[in-house]
Amino acid sequence: MKNSDVLPGGDQSALRHLNTSRILQLLYDGPPLTTNAIAQVTALSRPTVRGIVTALVADGRLTLDGQDATRTGGRPAQRYAFDFDAGRLAGIHIDSDGISVRITDLGGTLLAEAHRPTLAALDPDERVREAADLVREHLAADGPSLWAAGVGTPGIVDARGSVRLSVAIHQWSGVHLSAQLHELLRCPVVAMKDTNLAVLAEHRIGAARGTSDVLYVHLDNRLGVGILVDGTPFTGRTGAAGEIGRHPRLGWADTPAKLSGGSVAALPDAGEAGLVFTRARHGDPAAKATVDSYARAVADGIGAMVLAVDPQLIVLGGALAGAGPAVLEAVREQLNGICYEAPPLTLGALTAGAVAVGGVEAARDLVRGRLSVAEQVAN
Repeated sequence: MKNSDVLPGGDQSALRHLNTSRILQLLYDGPPLTTNAIAQVTALSRPTVRGIVTALVADGRLTLDGQDATRTGGRPAQRYAFDFDAGRLAGIHIDSDGISVRITDLGGTLLAEAHRPTLAALDPDERVREAADLVREHLAADGPSLWAAGVGTPGIVDARGSVRLSVAIHQWSGVHLSAQLHELLRCPVVAMKDTNLAVLAEHRIGAARGTSDVLYVHLDNRLGVGILVDGTPFTGRTGAAGEIGRHPRLGWADTPAKLSGGSVAALPDAGEAGLVFTRARHGDPAAKATVDSYARAVADGIGAMVLAVDPQLIVLGGALAGAGPAVLEAVREQLNGICYEAPPLTLGALTAGAVAVGGVEAARDLVRGRLSVAEQVAN
C-alpha cells in the first residue's frame, strides 16, 4: 500500500472521497487512461484505482473507452474516460433584445442552440423565466439532467451573480440573476458580465487560445470591455472592473453613433460598416473623417485599459468586428499613438455566439469545482 492510500487519523471514507475526486478531475480534463496510467499520475496503488474506477463506471460517471493499443506482451489494458454524456451544460446570453442559449454535454460539445427575440420593455422576472424556458425546451425530457449553467448579461454583475447596474436592459438593475435561474433550472448557476464571458470563450476556444492576459473589446451599438487575468475573468471588488464607458470624458456612450451620423438606432451592420472603413482606406474624405473619429474614441478607451492592465493581447469582438481587417487597422493606428507599446490586436473568432460559449465554459468550471466533492456532482 502506498503512503498516499493512507490518511492520518484513519478516516478512510474521507480518503476514498478525496481519491475519487482526484481521479474524476484527472479524467475530466484529460484523455482516457488505463488503471496503470491513473495510478502513475495520482501516485495511488493499482488496487485503489481499480476499486474506484469500477465504482465510477457502475454509477455512470466514467465509461469504458476501448483498450490501450500499446503492446506490453499481455492482454491490452482497459481505458477509462469521463462520461461526458452523463449530464448537460447551458450557456445563456440575456440581452436587451433577445436571449440565446447553447446546450452541450459535459465536455462542451454542442448539442443544441437557440435564440428568442424579446421586447425591450419585458418585465425582468419574465425575462428570466423566458431564459429558463428556452433552456428547458432544448433539453430532452428523458435525457441527462442539467448539471450547471453560465449566464452573461450587459451591466455590472457582482460575485453573487446579482446585477448591480444595467442601463442596456429595462429595469434590470437589482435582478438576482444566479439565484433566480438556480430556482428555475434546479442546478448551480454562475452569472457574469457578458464581455467577461466573451473573453473567457475567446481564451478557451477562440482567438486568444494560449494567452492568459487578454483585453476583449465589444464593438456594437454599445462598447464594452472584458478582462482576463491569468486565464480568469477579472471583475474587481464590485464587478465593475473594465466599465470605462462610465467615464464621461471618454464619450463611449456616444461613440457607436459616430458611424451613423449621430444615431445609434441607425448604426450600420458589419457589412455596411466594412464599406465605410474600406472607403476611408481608399481616401474618401467623409468616410475617413467618420472612421478616424470612431477609431480615435475607441482607442482612447482601449489605451486607458492597456496602460492600466498591460494585457498580452487585445481581441475586438461584437458585430462591428465583422467589418474585418479595416476596423482592426483603424483602431491599431490610433492606439499606436497612445500606448508605450501597443499589444497585438486580433479579431474575435466567435462573433455573436461568444457570450453563450463563455457561459458553457463557466458552467464547465462549476462542474470542475464540484468534482472536488465527488459524491455531490450528480443531481
